[in-house]
Amino acid sequence: MFPTTRGAPPSTNRSASLARAAGEYAAVAALVAAMTLVLWLLRDRLTLANASLLYLLATLVAAVRWRTGPSVLAAVLSFFSLNYFLVRPYYTLAVEDPRELLDLAVFLAAALMAGRLAAYARTQAEAAGLNARQQEVLYRLTSALNPLTDAAAIRAELRRAVADDLGAQEVHFLPNRPPADPDPGLAIVFVLLQAGETIYGTLRAAFPHPPSTSQHRLLTACVGQAALALQRVDLTEQARRSQALAEADRLKTALLRAVSHDLRTPITIIKTSAANLRDPDLAGRLAPAEQRDMAQAIETQADTLDRLVGNLLDMSRLQAGAVVLNQEWNSLEEIAGEVAARVYQSQKAERIRLEFPDDLPLLRCDYGLLLQALSNIVENALRHEPPGRRVIIRGRTEAEAVLLEVVNHGPTIPPEERERIMEPFYQSRDGRALIGSVGLGLAIAHGIVEVHGGSLSVADTPGGGATFVIRLPQKERAP
Repeated sequence: MFPTTRGAPPSTNRSASLARAAGEYAAVAALVAAMTLVLWLLRDRLTLANASLLYLLATLVAAVRWRTGPSVLAAVLSFFSLNYFLVRPYYTLAVEDPRELLDLAVFLAAALMAGRLAAYARTQAEAAGLNARQQEVLYRLTSALNPLTDAAAIRAELRRAVADDLGAQEVHFLPNRPPADPDPGLAIVFVLLQAGETIYGTLRAAFPHPPSTSQHRLLTACVGQAALALQRVDLTEQARRSQALAEADRLKTALLRAVSHDLRTPITIIKTSAANLRDPDLAGRLAPAEQRDMAQAIETQADTLDRLVGNLLDMSRLQAGAVVLNQEWNSLEEIAGEVAARVYQSQKAERIRLEFPDDLPLLRCDYGLLLQALSNIVENALRHEPPGRRVIIRGRTEAEAVLLEVVNHGPTIPPEERERIMEPFYQSRDGRALIGSVGLGLAIAHGIVEVHGGSLSVADTPGGGATFVIRLPQKERAP
């Protein structure tokens, strides 16, 4: 990830740098001249030590303000000014007292060392401050990138950081087309958005001045953080696709199993019964009651086949998100009553008991879909309900929700299976699933309840059994 810079001609940059340096050295000369003038006016009242300290102060000021080069100039100018204007004989570089020559030499050495140390301290302080600012910029950028899950949003955040925090006037991402006629006075920098072996594009940033080495490093670090965020989004998307493919493969395997066994069973019975009835020799030997039984078997297995295919289609619609709710104000007691009526009609026995309070509120829901979900749950409960017992459908309310409970008194569902029985094609390992069931009833019910914004869970029935709890949110009150 190497930045490349293109900008103003080198001669222009050198001219600007020389002009800036000339201004600094002129300012130092003016400072020393002003200090010399003050000391010259006061030379009869000040000692040589006093003058040396004041010149040393001027050297320190130059070092702190303009760094090493100007501080050296300040030290040299101070040395000659001190000797020429303040040491006898005046206005000459000769020294009357040889001891003062030692004083001047020590002053020059001290001024040079003090200037260098002050300039170094300033450089270190500036470096520390620059490092702190860069760390703050990187921290803000990283904090902003962490929650983002969209590549466009990550690029937008990087563009904001480069423009606001690094001072770029233009920020573009290649291969998108940059401005046709860029300003020739801008310094153009190119940085690859690269994480590992993957390149996500190139950042093109235009600065009013060529960026310094530290700015280059900060820009590269910011682009690196954005590239890592893009890689995270890419890896997340790959993991999601892999999970979807794995889920699709699992469903395909389960569907093939269902087709090979549960769907072929009714087809085989229908085909065998129809062939027996069509054979004139065999049909003539069958009693009327046996012929009716075969016709009834054909009808029953056709209904089973229709129900299995319908469940497969319903499951595919739920997984594709193609279910559209037709919500109206409905009575849950009425839905449960229709389920009980259908069970009585099919089994010619009262297998359902309803327990609903008189004040149960109406609920805004899709009548047909909720009827199908409750029917699937009740059908599952009836498979395992002991003879002589009834499945209870109970309604009640709690805070901001209405509950439908389907109470079964058969075997208890182990805790580790309570979530898995809601999965498509899941078959219990303890032999409770019946032939002809492909394990879609509860999965379809779970999907329908979730489409309504509710939840389907399983709890233990006191005394043994499983209670399926449909919890539907009551978002608004019935008119």
